[in-house]
Amino acid sequence: MTRVSVILTTYNLENIVSETINSLIGQSFSDFEIIIVDDGSKDSTPKIVQKYSEKFDFIKPVLLSHNGCGYSRNEGLKIAKGKYVVFLDGDDIFDSDFLFSMYKKLEEEKADICICNSKEFEGSIKNIKKTHFHSNYPIGWAWDKMIKKTLIDEYDLKFSNLTSSNDLAFVYCALFLSKKTVKIHDCLVYRRLRENSVSSLRDEKNAFIALCELKEKLCELEKYSEFENDFQNIALRFIFWIFNSAKTKEKRKKVLEYIRYYESYLEILKTKNIQYKNCYNFYKIALKSKSELDFNISYIASKLINYIK
Repeated sequence: MTRVSVILTTYNLENIVSETINSLIGQSFSDFEIIIVDDGSKDSTPKIVQKYSEKFDFIKPVLLSHNGCGYSRNEGLKIAKGKYVVFLDGDDIFDSDFLFSMYKKLEEEKADICICNSKEFEGSIKNIKKTHFHSNYPIGWAWDKMIKKTLIDEYDLKFSNLTSSNDLAFVYCALFLSKKTVKIHDCLVYRRLRENSVSSLRDEKNAFIALCELKEKLCELEKYSEFENDFQNIALRFIFWIFNSAKTKEKRKKVLEYIRYYESYLEILKTKNIQYKNCYNFYKIALKSKSELDFNISYIASKLINYIK
């Protein structure tokens, strides 16, 4: 059995995809396959991918019509033969010890999931913008994790068919269901910041749909009651982050509307053990507000009251 399957998704990355693939070819780890799933690129990305596959027999190209990153990852999963799986974006760069360190940690700890820290860069990899260190609740993206394939197969975990937030339900389901999750403090992934990347073109509604899909999957597996409080706290933090990431007044207004619309299903206000009190306070005020102005006045007032206390 191949030890690790790397599922690399690409879309219109002709200027940078070679740097990404080279960072995988140069890994200190040897027993792995690279499944490059191209999501219907209109530029020369498929030709570049094809050339690499002709040169390296461990690179398997999968050329699709444009269906989105979630669909592409699911297609890659269908042919993955590794004991562990990694999902990477075609514009990021990976430390040469990424696969070796993650695999070694999983084997030593006999764990289902390993998470590493990451850095963000813009333009050149020397231009580091931010370093991510994980809290008690890991972030719901897929590219900083190595996951045991049997965990994915046992629970039939799939990425959502959404243009953004397509990894949220998959990642958190895996984390909930993992018997043991371990962390590496080293920064092993370098995430490229780009204007037209999927993460930068975030759809606020997709965030709420993804949360609903996460709850639906847990209910389907009859696991929701077991993880209800964790789900609600993750939802609180995620929605708070979505609101703060909204760059325009219109987008923030949409987030407030979605909070009011989806609460009847998500039932986040029922959280019993609140891990993020600031997020809960934000959510409670957002739910009651009738307009963005009403929300801003109430939220600022609540923060002032807490400050005085």
